[in-house]
Amino acid sequence: MKKRTLTVAVLFVLILGMLPACDLLEECGNCKLITEEGDGTITEGAALPLCGDALTERQEQQPVTVGTTTTYWECL
Repeated sequence: MKKRTLTVAVLFVLILGMLPACDLLEECGNCKLITEEGDGTITEGAALPLCGDALTERQEQQPVTVGTTTTYWECL
């Protein structure tokens, strides 16, 4: 009986370890950094998975312009 309980507990922990880092109750999304050059060239960074406060923070960030280069976050 103890062996079965231990096996079930180990399987439960392994299953929990396989869940994504984002909590199932939080809003999650993918954000990428967009850079627009003055000549119209647009460069997109790799999409990052974000959840909760980190996602909200990226969505609320204002674009930053240095010279003719503007960078901002685009979240889906």
